[in-house]
Amino acid sequence: MPVPHPHRPDSRTHARRPASPGRRRAGCRFLAVLAVLLAPCGPVSRVQAQTPDTGLTAARRRAEQLRREQRLPEALAAYRTVAELDPGSFEDRFWVARLESWTGRLDLAEADLVRLLEERPDDYDSRIALADVRLWRGRPGEARRVLEDLDRSHPGDPEVSRRLTQASKVARETTRWEVGVEYYGERLPGQPATDGATISLATRANSRFRWRTAGTLQQKFDRTEGRLGGEVGVRALGLTELRGSAYAAPGAEVLPRQAYGLGLSRVVARRLVLHADYGYLDFLDANVHQIGPGLELYAGHWLLAGRYTYSSTRFSAAPPAVGNDAGSVSLGYVYGAASLVRVFAAFGAESFSQPSRDVIGEFHAHTFGGSWRHLFTPRLGLELAYGHQNRSNGIHQDAFSVRLVQRW
Repeated sequence: MPVPHPHRPDSRTHARRPASPGRRRAGCRFLAVLAVLLAPCGPVSRVQAQTPDTGLTAARRRAEQLRREQRLPEALAAYRTVAELDPGSFEDRFWVARLESWTGRLDLAEADLVRLLEERPDDYDSRIALADVRLWRGRPGEARRVLEDLDRSHPGDPEVSRRLTQASKVARETTRWEVGVEYYGERLPGQPATDGATISLATRANSRFRWRTAGTLQQKFDRTEGRLGGEVGVRALGLTELRGSAYAAPGAEVLPRQAYGLGLSRVVARRLVLHADYGYLDFLDANVHQIGPGLELYAGHWLLAGRYTYSSTRFSAAPPAVGNDAGSVSLGYVYGAASLVRVFAAFGAESFSQPSRDVIGEFHAHTFGGSWRHLFTPRLGLELAYGHQNRSNGIHQDAFSVRLVQRW
């Protein structure tokens, strides 16, 4: 049935019979009295007439429409209004934080997302959004920690994997310089202790080129010798890197007087890295050529690495070259931004990280040990390493090192 207009009598009702003047006056008086009685409950605006639920629904629809239309500042203001009307709505407060990040209000967005995750620590979208904000704020290490937690709960998720790759790339690009200070030592029964220190400076000019220079001062067998040199790495053909190194220790008798190296690395299937290396060491009375492959396999937070080296040593007093084999394997666990705990084992001859005249062609050995690298901040880290070696000549050696790294 049609509803009569408030200011216009229904024509069908009043067409039945004309009203007399007396009746019209009585009707007017009745309407006047009724108007006075109903004055406190008189007409209200359309907004006032809406129930709270109706107003909230309309505001939320308006905010969603603005977001879909990419009118981000207006959508942010609309979602803030909705969040004020319904402060318990997690979804609306999430969109406030997300839109804050998209409009450049990164500090506000991060604070809001942290509060949301205090309520729901496992919320996927909020964790992704927080990682994005920290990436955009130039803190890839903190973003990576969030993403690594997500990777554990959502293994293989493409959104998480893509952001992890981006975080690693940003970390490389934002860390231009690195200074390392290392102390190392060797202890053998009945022999003087060996002590040495290395200071290094490294930089990554861009994603394709890096270099490192290092100087070592070592005291061994009552001799103090110095070594200086460096290495470069050039990334070519996408995921392939070429490396070269050169070190010199003029007048040395324990350290090699010259050392050169060439290497090639290739990333295969994102999780596997293959290496091929060649090295030449020129000692006082011997020349050593080393060649061999290596690999690194990344499986989630686990790292498996292996290396084989064939060495050909020619002594000045013995023209025929002597061939030796050496190998090593290690298992590591990566946590945090780039922290690593690792155990390793090595076997064979001339399997040394710091080249020294006393170990070439002298014996075979079995070595085992471990290392720990921890980043206190994305730019400050500490690395500890220890190795115990059982030699075929019956001597046992303990080696250790402490390295401090500062990046900026």
